[in-house]
Amino acid sequence: MEVLVPLALLVVGLVIGFFVGRFFQSKQGETTAVSAEKQVKEILAQQAQHHIHQSRQALTSIESQCATLRQQIEDYEGLLAKSPEDEASAIPYFGEQTTTYLRNNISNSDKSKPKKVTDAQPKDFANSSSGLFVGGSGQSTEEKPQ
Repeated sequence: MEVLVPLALLVVGLVIGFFVGRFFQSKQGETTAVSAEKQVKEILAQQAQHHIHQSRQALTSIESQCATLRQQIEDYEGLLAKSPEDEASAIPYFGEQTTTYLRNNISNSDKSKPKKVTDAQPKDFANSSSGLFVGGSGQSTEEKPQ
């Protein structure tokens, strides 16, 4: 009987310890789930802020490109709306003075070149022997015995 009472107390202690452990483990699991949920919410909030920042940058870039395009279209419409009187008052790039100057220079360059017409043919250098071709059918310097 002396052994039976401590064994019974041991079994009762194990049962109580099992249920107390389960209770604290469930509480700890809930706190872990709550902290994990908070971390996920924080990460999603950071990602949302980053996405909003990138979207604003893209929007700013698109707006500046639209403003540039609008200015270019207005300039183009202004060029198309010019009347012929405006074109007459503008200084042409190749004006009358330029074409006259070019005509005079082309004519002067043709006059300055003397025309050579000779009936003589060009000199033929093949008739005279020089350099390697001097001599007859003798041996070359490499083939001569030393």
